Amino acid sequence: MLLLSSTPAFAQPAPGSAIDQITVIAQKRSQKSQDVPISITAFDKRALKNLHLVQTQDLAQFVPNMQIAMPSGTGNQPLISIRGVGLNDTNTNNAGPNGVYVDEVYAASPAAQTFQLFDLAGVEVDKGPQGTLYGRNSTGGAINYTTAKPTDEFHVSQDIVYGSWNTYAIQSMVNGNIAPGLDGRLAFVHNYSDGYFTNVANGKTTNGANDYAWRALLKYQPSDDLTITGDFHGGIVNRRPDEYRSVGVLQPGGLFDPPCGTSAILAGQCVDAFDYNGSQYGFYKGRYTRDQNLWISAYGGWVRADKSLDNGITITSLTSIESDHKLHPEQTDAEPYGLLEINYGVKSTDATQELRVSGSGAAYNWVAGLYYLSEHLVQNQPIFLFTGFDDLLGIPGAGAGLGEKARTINGQFTQSAAAYGQGDYEIFDRTKLTLGGRYTYEHKSFDAFSEAAFEDPAGTYPAPTPLYNLSRTLYNGAVSGRAALDYKVTDTVLAYISASTGFKSGGFNGGFLDNDVSQALVQLRPIKPERIAAFEAGLKSDLFEHRVRVNLSAFYYDYHDLQIYNLINPPPGVEPAVPITVLANAPKASIRGVEVEFDTKPITNLTTGVNLGFLDTRLGNFVSGAGTPSAQSFTGNQFPNAPRFSAVLLGDYRIPFAAGDAMSLSSELSYRSHQFFESSDNPLVAQNGYWLLDARIAYTTADTRWTLAVFGKNLTGTQYQNFASDLTSGLGFIEEVVGPPRFIGGEVTYSL
Repeated sequence: MLLLSSTPAFAQPAPGSAIDQITVIAQKRSQKSQDVPISITAFDKRALKNLHLVQTQDLAQFVPNMQIAMPSGTGNQPLISIRGVGLNDTNTNNAGPNGVYVDEVYAASPAAQTFQLFDLAGVEVDKGPQGTLYGRNSTGGAINYTTAKPTDEFHVSQDIVYGSWNTYAIQSMVNGNIAPGLDGRLAFVHNYSDGYFTNVANGKTTNGANDYAWRALLKYQPSDDLTITGDFHGGIVNRRPDEYRSVGVLQPGGLFDPPCGTSAILAGQCVDAFDYNGSQYGFYKGRYTRDQNLWISAYGGWVRADKSLDNGITITSLTSIESDHKLHPEQTDAEPYGLLEINYGVKSTDATQELRVSGSGAAYNWVAGLYYLSEHLVQNQPIFLFTGFDDLLGIPGAGAGLGEKARTINGQFTQSAAAYGQGDYEIFDRTKLTLGGRYTYEHKSFDAFSEAAFEDPAGTYPAPTPLYNLSRTLYNGAVSGRAALDYKVTDTVLAYISASTGFKSGGFNGGFLDNDVSQALVQLRPIKPERIAAFEAGLKSDLFEHRVRVNLSAFYYDYHDLQIYNLINPPPGVEPAVPITVLANAPKASIRGVEVEFDTKPITNLTTGVNLGFLDTRLGNFVSGAGTPSAQSFTGNQFPNAPRFSAVLLGDYRIPFAAGDAMSLSSELSYRSHQFFESSDNPLVAQNGYWLLDARIAYTTADTRWTLAVFGKNLTGTQYQNFASDLTSGLGFIEEVVGPPRFIGGEVTYSL
């Protein structure tokens, strides 16, 4: 059973002798993944089921050279990194450099990029800059989620999962013809879990789930040459937010103690600024006092029209609107005394319009289009700092002058317009040249308002005093492009080389600014767009009658003005104080790497393989906090969320029975080497290499209507961090987001 593999397309083939192909839309048209001169990892519907991919962040476990960090826990925005290209800014106004698309609709707001993976036809990860066809914030790559579309055949399904921590998931779907030319599909999912984290203050569990999501689609085809598809979807999250693990860095004995040594910190012997030791309770426990739910609501829809003309040209219009609202009451300090707590509130509304024209012939394919995006985003972020002095010491007014209740309200309005085109032509027999380009113009405005109130000697807080009301404007214009040459060595072997460019738009610091207006102005300086030039050579091959698949790629990225988010800690001796957030540009950076994918189907019903990734990421000459007492050189540092080595191994074996029913056995083993979570390469804000092992056993009846399965995630019970933040100066702790422990579950699926 534990024969392991990892296919570049993660295909789970039906009975047969060949490794299946998966269809992708990386070049805005349907193609077999092995025919596209781009490094792609794709998952079909069966693979999504076998791997039990239910959340956005689950993808990274099975894609080498890809990481998805959850700095605020599940249900909040992800920090997606592909081949080291990623975002380490946790603020919701900063879109990452890896585009997320659902049915080709761009998820502009980072808060909207975590969602339930249900009723999908497939998922693909297109690696490398995709700036020509996918736009300004796809310098690292694009993730395409494709939902299952309506058909005229009546079909229903019901899926129920139950497992550890009183976890259950209910997923329902109905599909069929409604009227002549009109088909519909309705899908719904509800997830619940008590969670695996224990609050020792009240015995309750957290880090669970309570969310609902739904999707309704209509497809109308009044004639053979016109198809109109509409989608309305939504989701709600309503539960206790994920709790952090607090690791103290100060010596015990009193408030704001001297720092511990590294070995004592790692051994869990140290405390935070309020003399609290969160490590004493274990890896999945802590003492927490906040009792307010995380609330996220998201609604949206799109309408797509495809019109085929007599000359073989297709015109496509895609219009969308998305609205998201989030309130995350974060117990930032992960301790019971009121050291630091934040409410992250954000509302965003995004509207997009794409109009494109495409065509093809015997030796060519082309596509050209126009794109427009409008986004309005508001952040409302109250912060409570050192408000627990009075309760901690039992003295009213003990925190006079230190306890602070403040609020930051930021508004950001973005308008982006682009024109693009790409075509490929067979210049020689079996040799194809691809050329494409895109011009993007963007206007972004940002308003920041802040107010604060400090505790008085009576232990009360007066009405807040306005600190500043600032406005900034930013204009970006950029050209990105792609050139590729591919050669069909044989009908099943493709060699290619490519050069592509992309840019991530400039932006503003959406975090908390210094109370000093002069320092706030420095923090609010707009950052430059980051630009990347990528060069790649690759080989895609299916050998021995499609029983062996070998894909190789080597790449080099040249970065200019890499955007870096940092927590700048105050210099030693300035206590109590807190770090400030700074967005800056590193003038130079580079990435080089290799990916190897080897898959085999040695016998019918058995698929095995190995998928490996290597990354070397390096910052150029860059000093964080230059010109301040806290200046620190990051030159030569490794990128955050970019482990050097990654591997995925997967095995799938199907056992057919004489009656027509069958059993399938599958397992997955993944590895990530040591990685840092900040650009400082701080060894205390890092994760050592770790393995994760999953497995699944499923039985399917002869009529395929019933499937019964038992599965496990993280079967070895590995304890690991998904993310960490350095809050040592002034606050005295490291905030850790931990990955879930071992999970065992069962699943029943009925399909008609």
